[in-house]
Amino acid sequence: MMKNFLHAIFCLIALTVNSCADHDNPELAPIDTSKVKITADVEVTPSKAWLNPTEEITVKVSDVEMTAPKGVVLRNINLMVDGRTAIQKPYSGETLEFKVPLNYVQTGRINIALWGDLVQQNYRDAQIIIADNIQHVVFSETPEFKCDVIVDVTVRCKLSSGETIDRSFQVKSDGGEYIMIPASELYFAGDASATLEVTMAAIAEVYSTNSTLKADVARLYWSGGNGSGSTIRFTMPNTPGYLNTWDMGSRQIMLIVNAEMYGTWENVTVTPLHTMFVVVPKEY
Repeated sequence: MMKNFLHAIFCLIALTVNSCADHDNPELAPIDTSKVKITADVEVTPSKAWLNPTEEITVKVSDVEMTAPKGVVLRNINLMVDGRTAIQKPYSGETLEFKVPLNYVQTGRINIALWGDLVQQNYRDAQIIIADNIQHVVFSETPEFKCDVIVDVTVRCKLSSGETIDRSFQVKSDGGEYIMIPASELYFAGDASATLEVTMAAIAEVYSTNSTLKADVARLYWSGGNGSGSTIRFTMPNTPGYLNTWDMGSRQIMLIVNAEMYGTWENVTVTPLHTMFVVVPKEY
């Protein structure tokens, strides 16, 4: 009984070895990949173009569909980084997820691709591209950009007595998401029923704080109110605190700064990349 069992095991090993050898046998014809087509949904996160070695890329492959001659099987899916296999996973029809820690790759521009391993009886193994040219840039430190805004504010106050008073002053952004406006400059004391006619004219500068990359402001405009490009005009009551709670049809007045980042850093020339900053007037 034991002898028959061992004989069966040896036969199985021999068949497995022969099968593996057949796949690599140079005398066999390769699978004709021109008759094979594979499509898949490939999701790459994060989607941002610039990364650093402390991050990782996740590639999710789902809804794989293959049209091929009878007998052709998709055995593995390989995640390639710069032409080399980084991760190989057997494919069984389920969604696959690949995670690539970026501390294992060189800084600079990297290219990620997905290749499928094809097998077919009596044919030599072959590979086929599923997705290619997924590019990211890995910098030693992710470039950071700052948006500085200067706003010239003009306030005209129509007092209940009928007198009109004009006032002008300049404010700057706080380095973050707010344009800080002093309430003492914005409002007029002693006439709560007065109406303010406010004009805000803005200029902006965008620059990198930790790299040699550059940025140009492509567009500057106000959202909400009666805006025209970099200048906005609106009316409001002479009530301190009103600007902080005001919205225009559920949209708070905001300054939108569209910028284009470009240049060379760490020997990598990056293609122009668009970004957006949102800065909100806030009184104090």
